[in-house]
Amino acid sequence: LGKNGLVLYNYPEDALMPGELRDTNQKSKGINDLTLRERGVLSDALKDGSLTLKRFRAKDFPRSLLASCKPVIYGEAPGPESPHAFRCRMFVNGRIDQKGPSRLT
Repeated sequence: LGKNGLVLYNYPEDALMPGELRDTNQKSKGINDLTLRERGVLSDALKDGSLTLKRFRAKDFPRSLLASCKPVIYGEAPGPESPHAFRCRMFVNGRIDQKGPSRLT
């Protein structure tokens, strides 16, 4: 994503982030890490248009993505019943933090 200046927005809260490890895995196995339910959630987000991909053409924007200064994936805002105040963001280097969109009220 980062090399091409692409950023993914509203990654579903109920799906494992790309590269995120499940407790039972030693390394990420891509889409195979997702449960059938998580695959359905991701599929629904793609179908209903809530999961969006934006391309930025600004000269320095891809550089800031590749340097992991800006996230390449933003999770959707957590719902009101979520235990999380903020959703995850993911960077090119694989780092994930909880400083994404704030919980919906």
